[in-house]
Amino acid sequence: MAVLDQPVFERPMLSDSDLERYARQVIMPSIGEDGQEQLLAAKVLIVGAGGLGAPVILYLAAAGIGHITIIDDDLVSRSDLNRQIIYREKDVGGSKAQLAAKAAQSINPQIQISNLVTRLTPGNVRRLVAAHDVIVDCSDNAETRYLLGDAAHHNARPLVFGGAVRMEGQIAVFQSSVPGYTGTACYRCVFPAMPDAKQAPGCSEAGILGPVTGLVGSLQALETIKLCLHQDSSLTGSLLLIEAGHTEFMKIATSARQDCSCCGSNSAPD
Repeated sequence: MAVLDQPVFERPMLSDSDLERYARQVIMPSIGEDGQEQLLAAKVLIVGAGGLGAPVILYLAAAGIGHITIIDDDLVSRSDLNRQIIYREKDVGGSKAQLAAKAAQSINPQIQISNLVTRLTPGNVRRLVAAHDVIVDCSDNAETRYLLGDAAHHNARPLVFGGAVRMEGQIAVFQSSVPGYTGTACYRCVFPAMPDAKQAPGCSEAGILGPVTGLVGSLQALETIKLCLHQDSSLTGSLLLIEAGHTEFMKIATSARQDCSCCGSNSAPD
């Protein structure tokens, strides 16, 4: 397995405008000016600009994540509007990645936002993952999730995973090859086999209530900010299950599997 070095970015100095914009964060002892500078130096890749991606993108832009890349090849449809709060009626038919980037830039013109109107593929995933500090999986299909999980492990990048359908949600942080967390579960350790449509129906088949995606996406944004601040995430080595119908949360421990095809002892080298 080839693991790339962690990226090193020059930390920007806060301007007077920054201190005003982020005043409610900077006064927090857990963030302060040093922490805000870390956020402005961070690079985050968001895969998917749908129900989960919408709150993630807005909250990360508002918090001052300095470099955000959004990748999504989908177009806005009217059925997206019940949960993908970044879009409006007039946006139907437009590119999600481009519209999401524009919305985030309008919230915070001082940060850098890139958009890629394409799918994540074996040909581009390694380069994209390696170029960012934290990866946020807001995708809606199993193929992309496994591709992203493998790439995050092989490039030593933290992966913030989220999923939602009907009234249920899941969130976890995977850092299986990140220094200090090596040996924790990777994505394939927790989800070893790709599910079929009956096991994991999508929103178009099973339905989804908008606030459920908002809840999961907000938690993904929170964990991403903590990772950019180099703070521990209690969701590393855990999977948080949300049952929104009865407002119940359950955290279960996860562990690495020796027979994992991605990080196990018999896994193929990258």
